[in-house]
Amino acid sequence: MKTIYTQMKEIVSLLLILLLLSSCNEKKENTPITTIEEYRELRAEKLNQPRPVIFNNDGGDALMYPVDERYSKEYFLDKRSSGLLETDVSSIAYCTTSSGFGHFTRKTKAGEMLLESPFHSGIRKQYRNITGEMIAEGTDPLQATVDFSRENNYEIFWSNRMNDTHDESHRKDWSYFLWTDFKDKNPHYLWGKMSERTPHGRWSAVDYAQQEVRDKCVSFYREACENYDIDGVELDFLRHFQIFKSVGWGNNASQEEQDMLTDMVRQIREVTEEVGMKKGKPILVIVRVPTSPEFSKNAGADYKRWIEEGLVDIVAGSCYFRMDFWENFLKLGEGRDVKIYAGLSESRVKNFHPLLKRQQNAVFRARAAAAWAAGVDGVYSFNQYNTRVKYLSQIGAPEKLKNTNNLYFVTYRDYGAERYLKGGDNYFKMPRLSPSLKELVKFNAAPFSYDIEIGDESTPAEVYAAIYAEQVKAENIIVKINGTTARYKQSAEDNLFIFELDQSAVKEGMNKLDIAYDGKPGEEAILKDAAIFFCRDKEDVELRDLIAACK
Repeated sequence: MKTIYTQMKEIVSLLLILLLLSSCNEKKENTPITTIEEYRELRAEKLNQPRPVIFNNDGGDALMYPVDERYSKEYFLDKRSSGLLETDVSSIAYCTTSSGFGHFTRKTKAGEMLLESPFHSGIRKQYRNITGEMIAEGTDPLQATVDFSRENNYEIFWSNRMNDTHDESHRKDWSYFLWTDFKDKNPHYLWGKMSERTPHGRWSAVDYAQQEVRDKCVSFYREACENYDIDGVELDFLRHFQIFKSVGWGNNASQEEQDMLTDMVRQIREVTEEVGMKKGKPILVIVRVPTSPEFSKNAGADYKRWIEEGLVDIVAGSCYFRMDFWENFLKLGEGRDVKIYAGLSESRVKNFHPLLKRQQNAVFRARAAAAWAAGVDGVYSFNQYNTRVKYLSQIGAPEKLKNTNNLYFVTYRDYGAERYLKGGDNYFKMPRLSPSLKELVKFNAAPFSYDIEIGDESTPAEVYAAIYAEQVKAENIIVKINGTTARYKQSAEDNLFIFELDQSAVKEGMNKLDIAYDGKPGEEAILKDAAIFFCRDKEDVELRDLIAACK
């Protein structure tokens, strides 16, 4: 029979073995990778792990913290992070604000720490910036989010806005809280003089043709990779899509300028490899770009070349506007070690019919379903401030969307591309139909024909087309889906016309929606919007008014 002493000795021995194994495992994880070939093999393994939903947090949880609420790490995380638990989100891209170029809500020597609050500029007085409070506590917004991610098994990326110009309001007699010393001391690096209106983009953008700008940008990424336990970095070119001053003044980016930016991206890739090898873990690279590689290249960002040269791992497309369909965007990744993601930014369409609101769960579900049907590797959520919104728990797999109510539109984001490149709107391959567009769509033109993406909607549903039009007669409107004529059902209030569609006529993928007018319409007859609604759950409270209009 074992004595107590013997038993205690065995227990201590077992604990020492467990500690040794734990130590070995930790050492293995942190053991430097000695060859670039091994590193790239591990990076490929990491890239091929499933990450259905990447969630971008724009850092507003720290920058826009309520002035009347005491700070705690728990309360901070509750703003944007804790709500992600039990959703389909697999990865977090945390942006430390970065508006003003190198203005960060994190500890930094390479850039400038953003410590001022909006109320210092006399705006949004209900909010304060808690970055300073967090640093005084020994952490910062990025570190706290890294800790949260590690504790809850999320991937964590540091997201940097490449040329965010929310600081354009700055004036000599009114200091905007996002303005930086770097811009103040280097006005010759900016696109224009203070408050000057540039043909494209904004005056406060930095010019990446300047070597110091590019060098500083690379240093931002080195610092983040070295100082934080991150899984990857993001180059967010869509906040805002301004790269070269020459483009802002009406030119296309030259080959020399494109080469400059490609070289900078290459340096950032090399930084991730160098630091990743030292840390013993791969660091991925995300870029967020427009869905037209031609448009992007002429603005200076030749991301097709970056894909071909293996400089990036994940390419997320779309933001203020989407230029091409997902099936075409996906072709960029064929035969390449890169993942293609569909960007689902919030909708800013205005003047919509009350029953055709785009900023609701059914629409985000439809957008995700269409993207999955096209074959994307995942979806990317941007500017979604409420992390407890329902759709974040539904869009991570196409199977989840087969039994839901889904509301599709011809156009989800209606901003133009002229703001960033001369002739930018000429690159659109997708139709644009929105009630807030300045160009009115008049019925006295030829019949309208729109390509519209639809997900896997094979599960039985009642299917309707909702047409928003003014100065028309319902009996004169003709609606077809893929050549099959829809049946007029009824009119709702405020010029909304409901048509019944045969579900069998709708297919997964690309569909043709035709809208015509039988007879001679008046000069004021206008088509404002069009949507296709798959109704399965008639108890859906959020859609109760649209469901009632379809009865």
